[in-house]
Amino acid sequence: MGRMNTNYRLAVPVRKRVAIALWKLATGIEYRTISHLFGVGLSTVFNCVQDFCDSVIKVLLPQHITTPEAAKLVEIATFFHNRWRIPQCVGAIDGSHIPIIAPEEYPRDYFNRKGWHSIILQGVVDGRGLFWDVCVGYAGVCMTQEC
Repeated sequence: MGRMNTNYRLAVPVRKRVAIALWKLATGIEYRTISHLFGVGLSTVFNCVQDFCDSVIKVLLPQHITTPEAAKLVEIATFFHNRWRIPQCVGAIDGSHIPIIAPEEYPRDYFNRKGWHSIILQGVVDGRGLFWDVCVGYAGVCMTQEC
């Protein structure tokens, strides 16, 4: 998440970059509003959020979200059947469009059927609603086409 100082400008400190990303992810307010709140450029806000999410995916995802072992899958299937009356089910899956600023390269790939630019978030949860698989980052057009 860290950036280097250059001859033209000082890098935004890591603590501030994390704060920007958390603010955006927690509130969902517009990038422009956050840029004014933190006194940084619009593209800096976008980059902070992107870098933060990339770091979380790289570091935390492998530690906390894993495909269950066979014995655990049997336990999950039993819970699904007992709680929700769905036999032989080990996960509920859904996806959602996450709004983004259109990238400079291939912006049409991110233009979804709802009329705005997005990436896709897909998750799988067990019968208790605990995630055991997450996939994020495919272009928004993928939910309406074969990708």
